[in-house]
Amino acid sequence: MEGWYSRIIDINSNHSFGVLFGQVLIQKKGPEFGHYPQNMVSIIHSKGNGRTMERFSVYPSNEDIVVTVDGKSVSSNPDFKSPANFEWKAKPYGYFRVTENETRINFTNVDGVSFIGVLGPPKPWGPNGEGPEGWIDNVPFLPLHWFVYSLGSELIAYNWVNEKSGELLRGNQGLAHQEKNWGNSFPPAWIWAEGVDSSSGSSFAISLGVLSLLTFDVPAHLIGYRSAAATLNFRPTNSLLTSKHIDGCTGKMNATVTSLINKLVFEIETAPSALETCLLGPTLDGFAPVCVESYTAITTFHVYKMTLSGYELIETKTFNMAALEFGGFYLCSERNPCQSEEFLELNRF
Repeated sequence: MEGWYSRIIDINSNHSFGVLFGQVLIQKKGPEFGHYPQNMVSIIHSKGNGRTMERFSVYPSNEDIVVTVDGKSVSSNPDFKSPANFEWKAKPYGYFRVTENETRINFTNVDGVSFIGVLGPPKPWGPNGEGPEGWIDNVPFLPLHWFVYSLGSELIAYNWVNEKSGELLRGNQGLAHQEKNWGNSFPPAWIWAEGVDSSSGSSFAISLGVLSLLTFDVPAHLIGYRSAAATLNFRPTNSLLTSKHIDGCTGKMNATVTSLINKLVFEIETAPSALETCLLGPTLDGFAPVCVESYTAITTFHVYKMTLSGYELIETKTFNMAALEFGGFYLCSERNPCQSEEFLELNRF
């Protein structure tokens, strides 16, 4: 499977938009094979008021999807060090086009809504195409990979239209987080979060949970934190997730990750009312109902640095309007919108 995701914040209105799309190339038939769509274009919208988001999706056929690199058919795996230059097109809905200096999003009539936007050049995770995984990205047996293309691209302009409600939104001040996943499937359980502070330029991105390796489920974490005080990368090869608590019912989670040099303690919370819309994610069976998400989470980080007397607190920072996603068996079993009768009735794929 391959999937791309952009989360765009309008800092004037606090509205947020998610643009996500991808393909699941079926290699192994699971129990729901044929029931879920293999391809998806989805646009999600949060009004920034703590209520649940809106989701709009379409499911193009394999024949309607064309991916090109530098205007030509794809013939090899991406070179992480080279500037991005590709287009993902789904007929007749539109395209997502990335070059070295901008991203253009143009998707129309996606279940009655359209999002057209232009983003500035990326704010990369690290130099020379480095992503959250570092050298782990080259390990062949990992079931899933995560690459963050930008931690905070400038929003140049956007135009959102909801033909059903007549709602029209426009803006030219904001920020965007951009990333990609590829591999076999989303894991059995995960937390995903990201945020950027428009005033300071600080940002973070988090993916943690459980990966299925061969016949074992193993914990894993990829965490990046950027501020004027610290540039930190945590992954299983250089750090330990020494504690974590995840509660999808209350919309809260906290964790501590420790390396030889730094320690990061963070708490993320959102109103449970913001987690009432089921979203689809890539599985071995196709795009299945597997997660919930909020764009109005509050995240607080406590950053420590090792000194001769132990870990010393060097910064505490709070991000508002952060994204927080609960997936897989981290979903609230008591109130899981992906299993509600209303969702199942409205989404018979």
